[in-house]
Amino acid sequence: MRMLVALIILLWSMNALATTLYNDPTSEDLRDKLRDISFLEIDAKVQKSPEENYLLGMIYLSGSKRHEVPMDRHKALLMLESSWVQDIADAGYALFTIYYYGLGVEKNYETARNYLKKSAGMGYSLSQRSLGYAYYGHKYSEIAEADYKKALFWYECAAEQGDKTSALAIAEIYYLGRGVDKNNKKAFEWLLRSSKLEYGSPTASFASLAKFYEEGIGTDIDLVQAYKYYDLQGSAGAEGKQRLSKQMTKEQIEEARRQSLEWQKEHNVRIGGGFFQMN
Repeated sequence: MRMLVALIILLWSMNALATTLYNDPTSEDLRDKLRDISFLEIDAKVQKSPEENYLLGMIYLSGSKRHEVPMDRHKALLMLESSWVQDIADAGYALFTIYYYGLGVEKNYETARNYLKKSAGMGYSLSQRSLGYAYYGHKYSEIAEADYKKALFWYECAAEQGDKTSALAIAEIYYLGRGVDKNNKKAFEWLLRSSKLEYGSPTASFASLAKFYEEGIGTDIDLVQAYKYYDLQGSAGAEGKQRLSKQMTKEQIEEARRQSLEWQKEHNVRIGGGFFQMN
């Protein structure tokens, strides 16, 4: 409990000064911005804003064919460090990756860990998810010892900002009982929550939801819902639909398909390829 209180205080104090520019953990917002900016216009400025330094750093980090800019990791490091000292949380995650993977510098896990922890505390959702990975032992095991309670804390922080992947990780924690009492009801609730969050694949939780509804894990058995979520997986759900169809009435199957089609129209996607034309 004391540890969690300390983490909450850390988050509050860092958030008071921090700025997050592109807090979408899938990086789609950042990719859109990098695609549309005028590199030459920004690069020519003598005085650059923290955001402009960050964007230039990200372009130099990997290079850009679109902007005809070769990779220059020394320039990237300078730009990102400049943005970081101006309290841009996004830059902290970029610097974490630089030192973790040794991109133009010697690998330094301690430095990488410091950037990741600080940017997570500043509210950057991808850093929060990545810190959850590290404490869970999923990735980045070199920078943190396994600690499921800390993993849960940081996953929850990222999920609060709309990250589906972190919500799925929390569902797994409760389903397996990693550092907490096994709780299928909470696991199911986090799966449902994940399906409604903003960032990540819209179908990421559907395989698990189909299984939970089919077997009554943390909820009542509901074959209509199970069939719907199998249907929304496309070919990956074919075996599940075939299995369930032997237990369902024609009316139940039609209702499940109706709900599946309704979801696809609502999200402007046709499972198996193509898109619905939205008005």
